[in-house]
Amino acid sequence: MKNLVFIISLALLSATAFGQKVNFSGDWNLNEDKSELGYEFSVASKSMTLVHTKKTFDQTNVSEWDGQEYESKSHYTLDGEVCENPGWEGSVTKSTAAFDKKAKTLKIVTDGEVQGMEYTLTQVYSMKDGNLIVESEAASDMGEMVETFVFEKK
Repeated sequence: MKNLVFIISLALLSATAFGQKVNFSGDWNLNEDKSELGYEFSVASKSMTLVHTKKTFDQTNVSEWDGQEYESKSHYTLDGEVCENPGWEGSVTKSTAAFDKKAKTLKIVTDGEVQGMEYTLTQVYSMKDGNLIVESEAASDMGEMVETFVFEKK
């Protein structure tokens, strides 16, 4: 009888774990030691605040460039529709964002322009061991840069 109760309890616990939904909301700090950053420079944010709902994803990034901090805010809908957000030097970026329920990942593809150079930035968000993982690939006429960012909750 004890074995039957144990098996039923284990089955219920497993079903609960598999049914959990991923939510990326929170305040996150970059862990540079665990991340794989670009050799000469990185597009990684020092910190992020994320608000993830069923239909939207809002992101506030704090980045550093030449010793100066910059804050940027972006809003995405998770329906695959194009979203426009502010880019560098007054430009506008166009992004699509989609949440993959099966893979438990969020993929954002952004097209933009900096000083006449067009680029595409693809970022895939996931969770691993309580950390936020962002796999980032930037592509432009200057080449490609692949990085993996590991963020820890503040």
